[in-house]
Amino acid sequence: MAEQLRSRQHWIFCATALAVWFAWGWPVLQKLMTGATMRGAPVSALWLAPFALFALAVFAAMVLKLRPGVRWALLCVQLLAVVTMAVIVPWAGMSTFLIIIAWQVAMTTTPGKALAWVAFQTLAIIGALAQALNPDLCWVIGQAFALQLLLVFTAQALRREAQSSHALAEANRELRQANRIVANSVRDAERLRISRELHDAWGHELTALGLQLEIASHVTGPGRATDHVRQAKALAAALLTKVRDVVATLREADRGDLKEALEALAQSVPAPTVHVDFAPDVHVDPDQAHALIRCAQEAITNAVRHAGAANLWLRVTADDSGVRMIARDDGNARPAASSPGSGLVGMRERLECLGGKLTLRSGIDFGFTIDAWLPSRPPQPA
Repeated sequence: MAEQLRSRQHWIFCATALAVWFAWGWPVLQKLMTGATMRGAPVSALWLAPFALFALAVFAAMVLKLRPGVRWALLCVQLLAVVTMAVIVPWAGMSTFLIIIAWQVAMTTTPGKALAWVAFQTLAIIGALAQALNPDLCWVIGQAFALQLLLVFTAQALRREAQSSHALAEANRELRQANRIVANSVRDAERLRISRELHDAWGHELTALGLQLEIASHVTGPGRATDHVRQAKALAAALLTKVRDVVATLREADRGDLKEALEALAQSVPAPTVHVDFAPDVHVDPDQAHALIRCAQEAITNAVRHAGAANLWLRVTADDSGVRMIARDDGNARPAASSPGSGLVGMRERLECLGGKLTLRSGIDFGFTIDAWLPSRPPQPA
């Protein structure tokens, strides 16, 4: 039978079908063994051949996993066996075997095809019984046909239930898989956000701290080393504050004034000299300010670590389309991020999340430029 029948109901029907086969064939077998007549004629032993063939075909169709074409062939064999039994013994009770075939057909195909098959096999058995002198066709048309329809509708209901259960199980499987994908995506996004936040929040202070300590280690004049050590301690305290902030929340943006934040960044490093040029008509929301501050930190870090620059110019301007910050140093020229590090990658991702873009350029002889742009947004109230 079909895969939908691999259930408890299927095996119940298998046992029931064989029980009906034996129970309805027993009166004929009894008359055959006793030599009695049925409808005025002796029962021929030839009847046993289609009777046994029907049972074998039913058992094979319900137990074996067969291709659709083979299964329909077995159904045709079953119908042929029933018609043959009715020809040999023209008893209207032979039509009862049709309900076994009707159930199998209903579990195999659509309701329309199943009803057409029921009509066809009912006409076939009527034709086989019509050869008798007094065929009991009313019993066939009434009771046998009604029983076939009952089993067809019952089988179709069970078939729809099995299909619905299968579809529900498949939907649950897809839902669990989608939940796993969403969970993995959220986890990956959070990991990426944390990595960017750690780099942006700590990288600048660590670079400035290292630079202050390096200068202090080379200063021998009285009082001069003390100033650099004091600045290093202040940077260490600021770094500790940011560590606590990132670990505790990992989502709080810097809500301070962008111009003041850039000027504070410029004063936090002794070299290179950072020049801040902030246009008066620049308005940014807190998220944009946070992103631009992180870009400025990365520009200063790159100027210290990679370019060996003496000067870094930070210029922030605004127009009708958006806000632009250009960071240019006078250090050694290098390729424009042919293989960008994690800082430049994080900077680009941060800007793109806000609808902006990042452009990197290097000069012919010296200098490296970071061009960060963000689209305009309505000013946020203080």
